[in-house]
Amino acid sequence: MYIKSLTNTRLQIKQLKTKNYTKTYTKNIIMATTLIDTRKSIMAQIHENWNEFRTTEGAYELMFGGRQYYESQQKIPSAEEFKKSDAPWTTKQSVLEKNTVHANKLIRLYIALNIDVAYRIPIWQFFEIGNGVVGRIKEQTKLLKRVQKVLKLEQELEVHEPLPNATSLFRHAGNLSLDEIEKDFKVKVKEAKAAAKAEAKAAKKLAAAQAKAAKAAAKEAEKLAAAQAKAAKKLASEQAKVAKKLDNKLAKKTIALLKWAQANDFFLEDIVDLLGQQVESARSDNTMETIIDISA
Repeated sequence: MYIKSLTNTRLQIKQLKTKNYTKTYTKNIIMATTLIDTRKSIMAQIHENWNEFRTTEGAYELMFGGRQYYESQQKIPSAEEFKKSDAPWTTKQSVLEKNTVHANKLIRLYIALNIDVAYRIPIWQFFEIGNGVVGRIKEQTKLLKRVQKVLKLEQELEVHEPLPNATSLFRHAGNLSLDEIEKDFKVKVKEAKAAAKAEAKAAKKLAAAQAKAAKAAAKEAEKLAAAQAKAAKKLASEQAKVAKKLDNKLAKKTIALLKWAQANDFFLEDIVDLLGQQVESARSDNTMETIIDISA
């Protein structure tokens, strides 16, 4: 019976329906929770995963249809007990490496989306022989990328209605299907793009208006500065004329004062004092009167 179990294992696994497998056996199988380490032996990792799997209820479901059909003389073979021709997984290194690339892409999505481990493909099954496993991996990868895109759009569009989680969308078990959500989001994205376009157009129009206003304000400021400069120049010219006139008047009166002082025997100190008094008087009222009545 042991020999029969060993030689028929691969056939049993091949005949197992993928859909039923997912529903029935994944709860107890050690699933893919970390990437397959390409720095280590891939085959050793397959063996380790199978040996963990063979002790679970899922193994009995797979091998015997359930523990209730298990007979004491039967045994689920360990990975090391399989002959090369009987092992349910490939042993070709090139295929192992190729499948690992596909598997790790899918596992990354499992991890990123926090897919329930009960619904992930177990490590050993990524290398299963003759079960279209690469196609299945690619199919799940494509599906999870859709889920990832939908969940990203949920955040970007700020959707307030609660959506099924990633696992429910992956299993098509939510109250809304992935197709329905994608269809709804397609409309929302179109509306968001239209709103963004209108907002950009309004912002551009506002920026143009602000630039025009700034240009006009700069032009007015330039005019004002020119007018102020002109006024300052005019004021300076007028002040210069007044100063010149005042200087001429002071000079004439000074000469007259000196002549008068000479005629009346005044000393130099007396003249200086008198001139100081005349200057102070001129500063206060812009007038100039000498101690004698002399015509300017």
